[in-house]
Amino acid sequence: MELRVTELNASDEITIRTQFSDYSFRVTDPVQCRGILRGGRLGDQRRDAFFAGKILTANGQSSERSRLEAGYRFVFLIEGNGLKRLTTSIVTEIILSHKSCEGFELVVAERNGARADFQLTAPG
Repeated sequence: MELRVTELNASDEITIRTQFSDYSFRVTDPVQCRGILRGGRLGDQRRDAFFAGKILTANGQSSERSRLEAGYRFVFLIEGNGLKRLTTSIVTEIILSHKSCEGFELVVAERNGARADFQLTAPG
């Protein structure tokens, strides 16, 4: 399973599990690949961030900037006093939580490149 940030909805939340940390990225502007990032080195601090892509090779080449896929390192640009680059360790699991306007929540998980499970929760 791969996710494209540009195909998600504002308020969708992506949980990113890496070898060493967990992150949460709540999409605020899918077209611009922007959202609120927390976790990992940021701890509980919520920061405006831009998903800049994934690192494919040892020389640091990045790929199509909107695509999230397990097995790679992700790069985020974090806003604050200028832009700071945050690079994750290798991503082992991606979980997408999507809430519909009717209140349903769909959770889809990918572990090590394979869809692991999904869950649909009704409102109330």
